[in-house]
Amino acid sequence: MSDALEPITAIVLASVTRDGERGAPEPLALAFLLRRYLATDRDDLRDALGDALAPAFAHAARETRGLECAAWLTLFAEASAISDDDRLPSAVAALMADLRRAWPSTDVVEDGMASVDACLRAAHLVDPQELVPAAIDELERIVGHAYQPGDGIAHTLHTGHARVRARGTLGDHVRSASALLTAFEISGRLPYSMLAEELMQTARRDEQTAADFAARCEAARVLCRLAALHADEAYRAAAVIAPEVDYRADAERLLTALSSDPLARGPHAGVYGLALVEWREISEFRIQNSD
Repeated sequence: MSDALEPITAIVLASVTRDGERGAPEPLALAFLLRRYLATDRDDLRDALGDALAPAFAHAARETRGLECAAWLTLFAEASAISDDDRLPSAVAALMADLRRAWPSTDVVEDGMASVDACLRAAHLVDPQELVPAAIDELERIVGHAYQPGDGIAHTLHTGHARVRARGTLGDHVRSASALLTAFEISGRLPYSMLAEELMQTARRDEQTAADFAARCEAARVLCRLAALHADEAYRAAAVIAPEVDYRADAERLLTALSSDPLARGPHAGVYGLALVEWREISEFRIQNSD
């Protein structure tokens, strides 16, 4: 599948250029080009990213949807590692404030967990001593209201007396697992990563048949993160992990199934490309460590 990266890069580069002329490109498309630029140092990718940032800041400032705000925040946090654009800190602070105003989350689990994940990823750009505990508290609150052992995560939070439970979608499970893995990376608390693995095991019954293309791509990305953890001998010794699993192969099967979908070469090429990049990284790591 690695040979698909070049054509997808060309597709996303063309769409970012086209969308930039109309307003602002999609944040996951820019995130994919950022990863490709870091891997290749291509001038055309650098130029496209530079041209896209100005309309991106303006578009992100007007965004009100939770998932999209989280995507912009994650992009700007990654871009801050290579860009000294003085608009990045204020854009990060504004998006983070918008997301945190929605805490405590009271509606869809996917939205709440995406906001927690994005804020944790951007914590190093603000005061992590203040932000991280607040984000962890929100994550644990969502889990406390929505998680049920053996049945995964719910679709919405149960914050009142009624306990009518609708099982979570693939997106709810994937976003929750991603936020838990990010929380583990920051805190080192094994229960977070182990619960993320449990949620992805629960979600496996949905990942091949779910209609949400973007959620299936995000599922592949989380599977790659789990594969990286399972490749760590110290982690395997410390954590209780699912036996006889190969998350890298699971991600490969999922991405192969998605490759024939027109969305992989269209509006969701960015998130599909991100999943491919992360699958290739874990695949190369496995090859290097098998020598």
